Amino acid sequence: MAYLFDVAAQAYFPLAPHHTFGRLGSAVDTHLDKPYVSKLHAAIEWNSRHWRIKNLGLNGTWVNGIALEQGNSQELNLNDVIHFAKLTDAGFQVMDLTPPADMLWPLDLTHIEGIIQPLYLTHYHLLPDAHLPELALYYDEQDQQWYLETINDEQEPHRRPLHSGDKVQINNMPWKFMRAQIYGPTEAHSHPLQKLNDLEFVFNLSLDEETTQLELHLHQQTIDLAVRSHHYLLLQLARHRAKDAAKGLDDKSQGWIYADQLGSELGLDATHMNIHIFRLRKQLADSLPNMLGQQYLLERRGGKIRFGCEKFKIYKGATLTNELPLSLINSLSAG
Repeated sequence: MAYLFDVAAQAYFPLAPHHTFGRLGSAVDTHLDKPYVSKLHAAIEWNSRHWRIKNLGLNGTWVNGIALEQGNSQELNLNDVIHFAKLTDAGFQVMDLTPPADMLWPLDLTHIEGIIQPLYLTHYHLLPDAHLPELALYYDEQDQQWYLETINDEQEPHRRPLHSGDKVQINNMPWKFMRAQIYGPTEAHSHPLQKLNDLEFVFNLSLDEETTQLELHLHQQTIDLAVRSHHYLLLQLARHRAKDAAKGLDDKSQGWIYADQLGSELGLDATHMNIHIFRLRKQLADSLPNMLGQQYLLERRGGKIRFGCEKFKIYKGATLTNELPLSLINSLSAG
């Protein structure tokens, strides 16, 4: 996302896809508190290819000292200097012209080698990092909404929606969430959306149960998620669901287990179990970013958790030990 440098304030700020400047603070993105500035003085806008500035006020807008007539616009370039109403006032320098994107903007103006480092958002993030995450920030394709979840060792993760301008604390540092909102739901995807229950999960467990490799089967496609420690957590939940299915429990009742019991089975405390869950969700989101219903991969209620998917197979060595679809097991149990 593009940003400017306010020379007078010695501060950087990002541009919204349609960013307005003016004296009327309640109606503009950047407030210019000077009597000779128009209420709505100018706008900078992304037109799908370039950033352009348009002069809307009566008292003048200049780019690199050249006046822009009222109603006229022009394309911006890096290092352009913009003045509003008076050339003698300190101006605004164009520092970046990348396209609009959903992001976290650092409010303490974190610099690395003098460059602002916003965090551009793509589907799923563990923050501050995947090794010791405090938060999960992810995009729900079905809701067309960003969500923030906290990792807490005492309670289930708490999820809340994020809206543009919301503040987020990461590792005791403040950030501002900014939503580009330049695409509608039907325009945002170049590939068709799939549903979580279109997937078949195939677990390949070693005989000593030390390693668990996971594959996702989607129609004729196989996605290898390799060997990860967090796959064993999902496999253990799949075992509980298969066991309940074999008992004849209905779909809505299958697989529920108390989180502390699952932690005991896995030898994990609540914090590390939650970290495994967040890593699992991130891996799925990275592999299938346009998948609908990813929030149902692991379902929670009343201190319990379960594997939310309907199709899976578990191989131990070369032996198939559990197999779904659940409809088949349920019909066998009913018979």
